[in-house]
Amino acid sequence: MIWDKKERQWTFYLLDQEWEEIEEKEKRLAEAGGGEGNAGSKEERVVKDREYYDLLGVSTNATPSEIKKSYYKKARVVHPDKNPGDPEAATKFQALGHAYNVLSNEQLRANYDKNGKAETTAEEEAGGQVDPMVFFNVMFGSMLVEPYIGELWIAQTADIMMKDGGNGPNGLTPEELEGLPEEEREKIMEQKLKEMQEDSELKKAKRQVTCAKNLRTRVEPYLEAINNKGSNKDEEKKRFREDCREEAMKIAKGAQGDFYLRIIGFALEVNAEEYLGFEKSFLGLGGHLARTKSNASGFSSTMGLLGAGLKAVGAGVRTMQQAESIQKDLEEKAMAAAGEDSAATGSDANGEDDNTEKKKRIVELSEEDQMKLATEMQDAMDDSLPTFLELALAMNKRDIQTTLKGVCKKLFDDASVPKASRYLRAEAVQILGNEFRIVGNMVVNPNSSSKMNADDIKLQMNVAAMATMAKAQGQELSEDDQQELIKQAKEAQLMEKQQQQQQQQ
Repeated sequence: MIWDKKERQWTFYLLDQEWEEIEEKEKRLAEAGGGEGNAGSKEERVVKDREYYDLLGVSTNATPSEIKKSYYKKARVVHPDKNPGDPEAATKFQALGHAYNVLSNEQLRANYDKNGKAETTAEEEAGGQVDPMVFFNVMFGSMLVEPYIGELWIAQTADIMMKDGGNGPNGLTPEELEGLPEEEREKIMEQKLKEMQEDSELKKAKRQVTCAKNLRTRVEPYLEAINNKGSNKDEEKKRFREDCREEAMKIAKGAQGDFYLRIIGFALEVNAEEYLGFEKSFLGLGGHLARTKSNASGFSSTMGLLGAGLKAVGAGVRTMQQAESIQKDLEEKAMAAAGEDSAATGSDANGEDDNTEKKKRIVELSEEDQMKLATEMQDAMDDSLPTFLELALAMNKRDIQTTLKGVCKKLFDDASVPKASRYLRAEAVQILGNEFRIVGNMVVNPNSSSKMNADDIKLQMNVAAMATMAKAQGQELSEDDQQELIKQAKEAQLMEKQQQQQQQQ
């Protein structure tokens, strides 16, 4: 039994039971979420126009997840590549994409439900195309390790920000919210904060339970092999270790593979050591030792995050100062040029006509120097990119460590199996973590963050954007597909540099 802090009592924890409770809670929230559609209602909501709903084949009560799922399913069917003989395939696909863009955006959907179809805008076309989950999975190379760590916190945060669309609670703009009476405004804000906190806690619990179920499935063959009476225990352990190493080598080839192997490997290994140490070692000494190692790693990660944050702030300040300096130099140059022009024409420096000419001259010079300004600003931003990547990876590291601590606790506390089986789970997790950590430390990965310069980072961002667009069009990109995109992008980048060098010569 474990101590339930909320209920303040000892209870048996059951992994599958928590999963069922999370699903039930999500269902209740969906049924209560009138703004996003009431999935539990039998009657269709009355809307001004339902053409987009019919195109996607969903109810007017459909939840965002149902809309997304239906879009991906239908996009695969109507994609022009799948229908080479249909001259209207491209039009059908575009119409489907437009319907999804509107219905997947909370504000656009509310406006469509109320007023019907509006003229297509660039914002609508782009609104539903960016899926932060896909972008960050590709950008940080977390696709292969997603079963272990789930959706990164940084991706979830970006997804929430994009869904808000810059509006405040209840879809109100900041101006509309400011215009409300203070008491009503505070009530709305309080309710919004409460909803955000509940949503965050639910997502956190779902992420950890999902990863715990995945990890349970991963180690299940080990338990079956060890529990088989006719098996050779040492041989089965060796076979499982080799299987873990093969998986680790595959992960190591991906973007940031060595980074994830080290972080995940250490977290799995130390949490398994802590559980086994408290359960099986004398006076729990092994558990205390493992916990000390875990706490030391957590403190190191926190300090690393703080250091990366300070570096990122410094880089941002330097970039802004450099931008202001460049702009000031150009303005002084323009003013000097305008003064020389006035002196040459002999006009009155204080006259209205002369001031007008100066302003025109400044504008002309600003336009001429615009390309130079853009180039220098781009160089300044490029210099800061590695620092910002370091901050993002430090955030990911702390996020993964915290998540896996909760994942392992759920897996090892699961009372649906006897304690002997939980010991075997911990042993298997310890082996898996050990192999991940060893491979992560010994493999030299050319895609490692420590070896990425500004061009490499921009390249990865471009590939992530392309993968996101492909996903929005109903295409699934494998790890090999992503590597091929990176290869093509590198070749294009190299050709562009060569052309620039030839032009300069």
